[in-house]
Amino acid sequence: MENEKEVKTDRVFQYIYESIKSGEYESGQTLTESEIVNKLQVSRTPVREALRRLEKYGLVESKPHRGVKVISMTKQRIEDLYQVREVLEGLGARLIAQKRDESAVKKLNGILTEAEKAVEKNDIHSLSTINSSFHMEIAQASENLYLINILNTLQSHISLVMVTSLSNKDRPPENLKEHRMIVDAMESWDPELAEAVIKSHVRKSYHLALKKMDITK
Repeated sequence: MENEKEVKTDRVFQYIYESIKSGEYESGQTLTESEIVNKLQVSRTPVREALRRLEKYGLVESKPHRGVKVISMTKQRIEDLYQVREVLEGLGARLIAQKRDESAVKKLNGILTEAEKAVEKNDIHSLSTINSSFHMEIAQASENLYLINILNTLQSHISLVMVTSLSNKDRPPENLKEHRMIVDAMESWDPELAEAVIKSHVRKSYHLALKKMDITK
């Protein structure tokens, strides 16, 4: 019986987590227990357990008499997030270049082909998902377990910001161009260059996110 409860909680957790990551649940949005119960056909208990787990991950926040909401991405949270992201993704790109990992470069180019199609269709939702895959592939290819786990945890937080920043009509093609520059830098097998290019990309994404959310310095 206990195992069945855990399975249901895991299922609810994964559903909400992926919904936040994909942008279906937006920053600041209230999560209603009854809606999730009806959608997933489960009782309130696994929903509450899943929400408590998500709160520990920092993805939702619960306030008395105000319910549970997806976290609002404040200026300070975005700054903290992108500081960590810049260091971690810089390390990932460096490690790929050091290893001269041709298979990683091939996979990344394949992801960029999908991104190009999404840009042509102006499909921001799909592009956000593809972009997450691009950055997670860099983490996976680093083969650094701690880097992979930390970035995987951060990915849903990053997605909350990414959907907003990509909604600027000029950003998707610019973002695609920057991603191609990152892959080219890694394929040059120059670790310093690869790290510098991806860090520049993350910093630019950070400033654009602040500007789009109207919380610039």
